[in-house]
Amino acid sequence: MGRRTFGWIQNPASIDNLRNTVGIFVKGSESHHRLVKEKIPFLVEHDLALDPDQMLEWARELDKEDIELSYDELKGKGAGSDGRKNAKCSGLVQAAITAQKTITVTDSTGVGVSIKKPYTDDWTADGFLRWAISIGLLDYDSQKDSCRISESGRRFVEAGEDGEVKEILGEAYLSYPPAVRILSLLKEQGHLTKFELGRNLGFIGEAGFTSIPQNIWVSGYCDETDPGKKAKIRSDDEGSSDKYARMICGWLCGIGWARRVPKNVCESYGGRNYTCEIGQSYVITMEGMRNLKKAYGKSRSRRIPKIVFFEMLATKTHDAQYVRFRRAHIIKYTGVKERTPEEIRDYLSSKGIHESVSCIRDDIEGMKRIGLNFTESRGRYSLADEIRNLEIPVSVAADKTEVSVIKDRVRDKLTALDHKYLTLIDLSFGGRDTDRDFEIQTMDLLTNELEYRGKRLGDTRKPDGIVYYGSKGLIIDNKAYSGGYALPRGQADEMVRYLQENKDRNPARNPNQWWNAFDSAVDQFYFVFISSVFKGKFKDRLDEIHISTGVKGAVLNSENLLYLADRLKNGTITYEDSFALFDGNGEISF
Repeated sequence: MGRRTFGWIQNPASIDNLRNTVGIFVKGSESHHRLVKEKIPFLVEHDLALDPDQMLEWARELDKEDIELSYDELKGKGAGSDGRKNAKCSGLVQAAITAQKTITVTDSTGVGVSIKKPYTDDWTADGFLRWAISIGLLDYDSQKDSCRISESGRRFVEAGEDGEVKEILGEAYLSYPPAVRILSLLKEQGHLTKFELGRNLGFIGEAGFTSIPQNIWVSGYCDETDPGKKAKIRSDDEGSSDKYARMICGWLCGIGWARRVPKNVCESYGGRNYTCEIGQSYVITMEGMRNLKKAYGKSRSRRIPKIVFFEMLATKTHDAQYVRFRRAHIIKYTGVKERTPEEIRDYLSSKGIHESVSCIRDDIEGMKRIGLNFTESRGRYSLADEIRNLEIPVSVAADKTEVSVIKDRVRDKLTALDHKYLTLIDLSFGGRDTDRDFEIQTMDLLTNELEYRGKRLGDTRKPDGIVYYGSKGLIIDNKAYSGGYALPRGQADEMVRYLQENKDRNPARNPNQWWNAFDSAVDQFYFVFISSVFKGKFKDRLDEIHISTGVKGAVLNSENLLYLADRLKNGTITYEDSFALFDGNGEISF
C-alpha cells in the first residue's frame, strides 16, 4: 500500500492515447487489435523489445476475454544504462502508444527507413496508467498490484462517436476531486491563469503542492531580456500545483467544459508594475457549469461518487504514510455524520494518531482544496461525498520524523500567519531538489505576505533575494539542506562578493547590477542565510564575512523564520526593529 502515486497527474493529455491505454483490456477493440497484431510483432521483428519472448507471451495473455495485468507489465522498466532515448520497449502501455520522435529501422530490403518511434518510454506510460486509474477507467487491485477494465472504461473504449467519448470522460472527471475543484474555481472566480488556480489547489503547507506567486513569475518573465531564457520561463517555470491545474484544464478543454483563453495580467512586485499575457489561462463554458452541478447533486442526476486513493492524500511531505492515514480516517469519520474538531481529535487518538485541533482544521481545509465537499455548520464538519477506492491500512507507524515534529510545533504557535507557509519547513529540508522552490516561497512570504519591499533575484551572480524597509536592507541566501547547513567557506565567500558589489555598485564588476533592486533611500545593509537547521562553525563564517566587509548578518532556520513572520504579522515586532535581529553575527532564535 502506498508505493503507487495515484491521484495526482502532471503530464498526459492525449485522449487517443488514453483510449489506447485502456483499450489494451478490451479484446477486439481497435487499440487491442493494433497492439497484438501489429505493434508487438513489429517490435519483436525489429529488435525493439527488451525481452521479445516475454512480449510474445503478453500477446498470448491478451487473447483472453477477462484480462488482468500487473502494473509492471503495463508500465515497463526504467531507462536503464541505455538512457531513456535508447531504451527498448518493456511494457504493454509503452507499446500501445506511438511516440512523436522518429527512429530509423531497416526494411525488408535492408534499407534504413525513418518512422515514428512505435513505442513510448516508461515515464509516459506510467502517466497514462495513473490517469486511467485515477478517473476510474481501470480498476486497480492494491493487493495484487494489478489492473482490470472497469465498466466505464469499457464504455469509453467501445464508444463510437466523439460526443459519446466526451460524455463518458466527463462522468469520469466528475469522479476525480481535483477536476471538480478546478471547475468550481473557474465558476466562482472567472478567467484564471494556471498560477491563480494552482495557489488554490492541494493541501496547504506541503512541499508537494507548490505554486509560484504570479507577481514573482510575471516580474521574472518581464525582467528577462534573453529570448531563450524568456521562452524557458514561459514553458518551464511553474510549481507542482500549477502543473496539476494546467493538466486538468487541458482535460476539461478536451471535452468542451473549459476553454483556454490567454489573459493579460498586471502585477506589482519589487516596487514596479508589470504587464504581460499568460497563455495558460482558462474559463469555464456553459457545458462545464451545467455538468458541475452533478458533482454536488444539484441536478436531476445522482451525485457522482468521488474516487480517492489513499496515496492521493499526501505526496512529498515528510511522513507521507502517516499523514495519509490521518486524513483517511478524518474522511471515514466525517462521512457518517457531523463532527466537531474535538470529536475528530478524540477519534484519531483512538487510532493512535495524536494531533491538535489546528492540524485537523488544516487537513479539512486541504481536503476541500483537493475537491472534496466538506461542509461546516455550527462548528461541526461533515463530508457530503460518497467515497470510492479509499483503502486504509490497519495501522501505520505513529513515530514522526523531526521535520513533522517541527511543523506541528510551529503550527500550534502561529497566531496570525497563513499556515500555507508551513511548506517552507518541508522545502528547507528538501535538499537540492527543493532549493528553487525554497527561494521562491521565502520571497513570497517576505514580500507578499509581509510588508517588506524587495524581490527574488535568484540567478547567476545574484543573491537569491533582497528585502528592505525604510533605510535598511537585507541580502538573502537560501539553502535547502536535509541534514543541516554548516555554511561552508565557499558560500561565505560568495556573500562577501555580494556585499562588496553592493558597496561599490560598479557595473564593470557585475553588469547585471542586481543592487538596483534596493530603493535609493536604503543605506544600511545586513545579510542572512536561511536554511533548515544550522550546524558546525557557521558562527566563524559570519565573523569572517563581517571582518571582510564590515557588514553584520545572521543565520535563520525555517522554524524561526516563521516565528519572525508571525510576530511581524501580529505586531509584536515592528519592521524597523526587525533589522536589529540581523546585527549580531549569530543565529536568530525565538
